[in-house]
Amino acid sequence: MRQRKTEWLERVNSDYHERQFKEPYRSTVGFCDWLEEIGCVQQDSELRVIDLGSGRGANIYYMARRYPRSDFVGVDINPDHVTAGNKFFHDNQVRNCRLERGDIYKLKKSRPAVDGIVSLQTLSWLPDFREPLLEMVKLQPKWIALSSLFYDGPISCTIEVKDYDASQQPIRESFYNIYSLPVVRSVLSEGGYSSFQTIPFEIDIDLPRPSTKERGTYTEKLQNGHRIQMSGPLLLPWYFIAARMSNCP
Repeated sequence: MRQRKTEWLERVNSDYHERQFKEPYRSTVGFCDWLEEIGCVQQDSELRVIDLGSGRGANIYYMARRYPRSDFVGVDINPDHVTAGNKFFHDNQVRNCRLERGDIYKLKKSRPAVDGIVSLQTLSWLPDFREPLLEMVKLQPKWIALSSLFYDGPISCTIEVKDYDASQQPIRESFYNIYSLPVVRSVLSEGGYSSFQTIPFEIDIDLPRPSTKERGTYTEKLQNGHRIQMSGPLLLPWYFIAARMSNCP
């Protein structure tokens, strides 16, 4: 499927991006904790990392402070995000990360070699997963690490969400796709990334349900005490995944 750009360029929820600069989301912190656990990155690492679908760069802002000896480049299709994020980095004298405009479906190949690719909370909001993964593979990083919505069986779901205004007119459309982990693993393995690790992400705080019944992440507790994340009528099965090249430790 071709990239659909409307939800990334129109009716963008700026608050979603701005909040992360003040306090990183628990998923971002947990993602970095896990990357350290599996050995992709350490606090003294000297790596070059690309974040695809970076928004205004709040995730790499957190990572740049956590890994001050590494360099981070965020790539986003929205030019307003790129401008606002780079201004924030400049104003706050953040020297080891920057943003550039780019399309995850058509990545520049003439860029310096990178050690890792990350993409947080992006893949499931694209029309499909195969083309973006193949674009990542073409850059030949040592590892690729993602957070998104996945299922641990041989099933993928294409879910298109429509929001309506008070007069029942559609005002926004977006994907909330859930992808099969075995199929994603197969695509990455064919690209040379044979080492594959996954872990489900369970948030460690309670999030209230929006009073308006509109879209917005909230948590429900199960009888066993575990939390699940929801948005409107949707269950959000979050996973972290990481794939390494076959010749990498």
